[in-house]
Amino acid sequence: MLISLCAFVYGSLLVIFDRDKQAKQRQLKEELKQSSYKKIQQEKDVRRLTLDIFFVLLVSSIGLLFIFYAPETYALLKFFIGIYFILTITQFISRVTNYVTAELYFLPEQNRLIIMSALEPRDLPLEEVQEIRRETGPDLLRLHPMFTFMSENIDYTISFNSVLRLSFPGETIYINFDLKSNIFKQLIKGMKEDTEQKEKKVAALWHPDNLKRLFWKGYYAITVKGVSAYTGLLFILIWLDAPSYVMISFVLLWWVFNLYISDRVLVAASDAKELTEGKLFNEAQQLFKQAGISKTRLYLVDSPIHNGLATGMNLGRGTIMLTSATAQLSLNTIKAIIAHEAIHIKKRDILSNQIARMLFFTVIAAGSYLFYDQLLMLTDHIVFLTILIYFLMILFPVYLSFIAQWTEMRADYLGSLLLDKQRSQMANGLYELGKAQDEAVKKKLSYSTQGANSVKRKLSTEREGWFLRFIEFQFMVHPPLYWRIYSLRTYKGWRSTLMGWAGARLKESLPDFFRKSIHCNEQNTKEVNAWK
Repeated sequence: MLISLCAFVYGSLLVIFDRDKQAKQRQLKEELKQSSYKKIQQEKDVRRLTLDIFFVLLVSSIGLLFIFYAPETYALLKFFIGIYFILTITQFISRVTNYVTAELYFLPEQNRLIIMSALEPRDLPLEEVQEIRRETGPDLLRLHPMFTFMSENIDYTISFNSVLRLSFPGETIYINFDLKSNIFKQLIKGMKEDTEQKEKKVAALWHPDNLKRLFWKGYYAITVKGVSAYTGLLFILIWLDAPSYVMISFVLLWWVFNLYISDRVLVAASDAKELTEGKLFNEAQQLFKQAGISKTRLYLVDSPIHNGLATGMNLGRGTIMLTSATAQLSLNTIKAIIAHEAIHIKKRDILSNQIARMLFFTVIAAGSYLFYDQLLMLTDHIVFLTILIYFLMILFPVYLSFIAQWTEMRADYLGSLLLDKQRSQMANGLYELGKAQDEAVKKKLSYSTQGANSVKRKLSTEREGWFLRFIEFQFMVHPPLYWRIYSLRTYKGWRSTLMGWAGARLKESLPDFFRKSIHCNEQNTKEVNAWK
């Protein structure tokens, strides 16, 4: 386990200390030497960083206590909690580094904003700003990673002064800025004339208007983003010397409760706003009526990510969330996405996936109880015990992937039946969504890495090499996008769709020299060109 933990730490650090970003940092330094620029002066307030650190410690505190004081019989659970803390710490390293090292430069002649940071440099063309928002201060409940969901925020704020929020394709930048300065006026001039401008008054964290939001985001932080809620409950039960069946019962009851309120928690975590009128609302209501889920609510999340999400334990509590970036796509594509998510609610896929998780852990627990003596003997043969643990660690995501992908293929197929043009509209919608995601990722990489535009990357709608196909088919929640499009354009019935996907999980996971290609790329390209 120690070796695994070290390997995980190494992999996490590689993500943070990205060589391409380091190369971008060096490139920007050289450009600044040869360019005319204005450095944007900022005053740091150490209380800003202190508050971020406080929230991390607060959310993680009970998990830390569990690692240090829980009995050694919970060593495996401690291992997984340790992995969580590694993810949290490595994520927070970027935030601390941005606070300490970030410097802002405005290049008026080139119309660019450059952010020099040791780990997160940015080269931002101002003509690509999609929206600008002036805020009276940093909104901590939106910026802190413990409190956010379905967002791609890069936080460079270093004080509680006024904040400039710049929306770019794929990400949103937050910086402290003197909104009355001449440089700010020059920044505005460098943007497109039709760039949307907004203003927002940010209430204090403890303001009465923020208390409900703080409660739900805090609950999300300790139950979803953090581990303090469940480890705290387990800690109390251990301290009370509760029997194992009592522990299991309490954990199950809390799990059911969290599943029941999941829609409220995720809506609060994403700061989603309910749609109650307009063309998109009316189209969605028509689809919900066709699917037999007329009580479903539609929410819009202010996010540059192209995505949609269904949540809610049952038909009466169904909620669909779309990001603002997704809402900018064509109406037919948006309807296809909503139809797909509507089937998830209709078929209770959210509940099914959670039950599948619980069944896996139940089988593991039952096996551990029934074969306790044999497992105890394995402790004398550490190699075999290690192999067993790693086998289960690999089996778990493969098992979840199988269940989740089955529900995704069903949502594609049944969702297409709700649309005017049925399968072709769903396929075209997925194609447009994938294309928008690829373009946003390309833009985002061009801001932060060197030579991103010169590297030719395959589109998500194209068939990748066998190893990436293997990872996507065997471990991911969604089947590869190229296959979903191919399936909609090839198979006419649900049985043939299901059998085709089941076969593809095996065949598409093999190297091409073992089998003949199905030519998904050619099929997709031909039909997409015809559609255009």
